[in-house]
Amino acid sequence: MSGRLGDGAVGGRGDLVVELCPWFLLRTTGLPVSLLDGLGHPGLRRLTERLLAAERRLTAERRAFERLAAPMRGSVLGLVPERRAQARHCIRSVRTGMPLSGEELGLLESLGLGEWARRWQSAVVVAGAARAAARSAYAAAWLVTRRKVAEAYDEESVREAAFLADPAFYQAIVRHPLARRPGDGTARRSRLLSAAAHRQLRRLTVGGGGGGPVLYARFEPGDGRALRVGEPGPERVVVEAGEWLARHVGDAGRVEELRARYADAPWPRRAEHFEDARLEALDSAGRCALAGDGPSRGATAGDGPARGGVEGRPHPHGWGGRSRDAEARGPQRHEVFREARSSPYSERVTIGGGALTGLRAALTAVLPLWHLATLLADDPAHLHALTTTLERLASDALTRSERRLAAEALTHSAPHVIKLTSQDVARATTHLWTRTQARPTLPGPDLMAVGPTLDEATWLLCGVRADCRPLHDPLPAQLRPTRHPLPGPPIPPGPDRPPPIPPGPDRRPLPDRPPEIDLGAHTPRILLDDLIYQRARWRVPLPAERGADAFDRWLAIHRLRRERDLPRHVFVHHPATPTPFYVDFCDPFAVEDLARHDPAEVLITEMLPAPGQLWWRVDGREQCAELRLGCVVRPAPR
Repeated sequence: MSGRLGDGAVGGRGDLVVELCPWFLLRTTGLPVSLLDGLGHPGLRRLTERLLAAERRLTAERRAFERLAAPMRGSVLGLVPERRAQARHCIRSVRTGMPLSGEELGLLESLGLGEWARRWQSAVVVAGAARAAARSAYAAAWLVTRRKVAEAYDEESVREAAFLADPAFYQAIVRHPLARRPGDGTARRSRLLSAAAHRQLRRLTVGGGGGGPVLYARFEPGDGRALRVGEPGPERVVVEAGEWLARHVGDAGRVEELRARYADAPWPRRAEHFEDARLEALDSAGRCALAGDGPSRGATAGDGPARGGVEGRPHPHGWGGRSRDAEARGPQRHEVFREARSSPYSERVTIGGGALTGLRAALTAVLPLWHLATLLADDPAHLHALTTTLERLASDALTRSERRLAAEALTHSAPHVIKLTSQDVARATTHLWTRTQARPTLPGPDLMAVGPTLDEATWLLCGVRADCRPLHDPLPAQLRPTRHPLPGPPIPPGPDRPPPIPPGPDRRPLPDRPPEIDLGAHTPRILLDDLIYQRARWRVPLPAERGADAFDRWLAIHRLRRERDLPRHVFVHHPATPTPFYVDFCDPFAVEDLARHDPAEVLITEMLPAPGQLWWRVDGREQCAELRLGCVVRPAPR
């Protein structure tokens, strides 16, 4: 294949060759994770831990009371009515965590429970003080977080990223500045807008938003340096008119005029031209509806009036909020203009040396497994057998780790990592390779590096696309001044070398990653050789009780976090949300966002790499970055 970096025999039968395309996409968010600094409050978490410890002490004393009082039931029933009433009130006080009165203390002293009563009074006082301190810190942290979110949107780079991700939200924060002082934002709409701004900032900074600039990079096998970054160049922008705009305006010349006006305008004037083009398309749609060409798509079903008249009309306050009606939100940005912009470092980044050596080893470990899963995709039974085999290997490795910890008397420790080897996986899957028909595949692995430097980082598998040929989208491809060889059909069709068969109506979709390993409520991090094959994950039911206020919801989530021993930085996948969202358990806004989701079992995965473990730094500030590669896996020539 043109641009081949090298071959290596891999696989369950040792008869596969992996070829790596030299050009790849370095996908970054374009925004530093330092934008989230100040949103999390470790001091608040420490006070919360102190409160939870005080609650556990109260629970322990309550159980001790039940154990000590049970044999005294007969003695209590023999007391005079007044003393029996005091005993009943004492039980209610213990159940609700309230302090005991003087009469109740005297009763318990007469029953021989004076020492326990003194411990209870002390535990109640400590819990009350801890709760007051935690609630006060929570209120202060909430105000600081709201101010930090508003300050983050003062940066033009953040506002531009917000516009590219959601123009309607951008218009809302332009028309209604985010609250940042204690007296601001008392209205419900202002609070919702601040929460939405916080949610959008998390998406834009750690991923899951509109995506960052296009950055092409190259592998250099002969370069001993792990990472080389050249001087930045000018940013390039490519804009195409979307199908929605062309369909509603109808005049190709006018569409091109609107596109050119938008593309030639500097930021932030592009936002104004975007709004003008969108409104002109909506006016065209409205005129068509009035002319009798059919009802506006914005009309609601039934006999009631339309929510906003014409589809996508601006909300009276500039933002539709959290509406579940997709049409009420109007067309998305890419339906008006498809836009891509290049990073100033595009084609100025090379990776070689120890980083490339480690990356090759990671691909050698995982691609045969994905290749096998792809070949078995047409047979659900065999694909299930592959998943079962991997889960059995992981379970056996976990059992061995637990036995070792028990032998070392580390009874309170739990293994955080399950280590598998390629040799073990190859031996366990040999019988499945015999059931496949060899053919080449074109995987597109997505990898992240965990560590501050690439030459010492550990590679993490994020996913594998079934076909790497669409790696370079036609629109971003225009941002490259030269045409570099890309993964095309690398192997000519023939009787012994059939091309990969793309998914079709009669074929099952190819897997987007090797089989996932699920060991139940908690699956530790899984390593395949030196590759992080899968992040640690937890299956957790969200609390059914939402709590009386935000602080109670904060405590409910932290009780759950402590019970499951969850890390500070995680991603949560709720059944009602299409993509996982980032949660910092020290961030009151993020925890409130999680707590307000409907009760359901959620999948929680550790954030890896976490802040402090990111290697891509622009202007000295860390950014999340992912390598999107192109590969060919084919049978080795005999």
